[in-house]
Amino acid sequence: MKKLLFLFFAFSMIQVSAQNLSSTSKSASSSNGSMIENLASDQVKSLTRKLNLNEKQQEQVSGLVINQLKSDKFQKIISGLGADSLMNSKDGASQTDNLQSALLSDEVFQKEMGSVLDKEQMEKMKVLIPQ
Repeated sequence: MKKLLFLFFAFSMIQVSAQNLSSTSKSASSSNGSMIENLASDQVKSLTRKLNLNEKQQEQVSGLVINQLKSDKFQKIISGLGADSLMNSKDGASQTDNLQSALLSDEVFQKEMGSVLDKEQMEKMKVLIPQ
């Protein structure tokens, strides 16, 4: 009887621990998603100013930026720059510029932007690409 009671107790504890881990991982992924959306929003605002994007282009660029920021390559860059410093207003401007430089240097991003931008905007973007 004691063994049965012990097994029941152990199983209950495992179940509670599994529920806590599940809710923690969901919380972490949703906060990471909102951080990426905030970073993408900052990038789109900056690119809109620099490239004079219209509303339709802003939506398309937003999707491109979000996809890039979710990639493994940019997840490593974001973690290297530090999420806190990216969101902090003091360091945020220079970190946002660093992130934008990484985006503009990415050949996949450049190619995808080519389908969104007109020729004049592409010329402006080429000037922004770090050498």
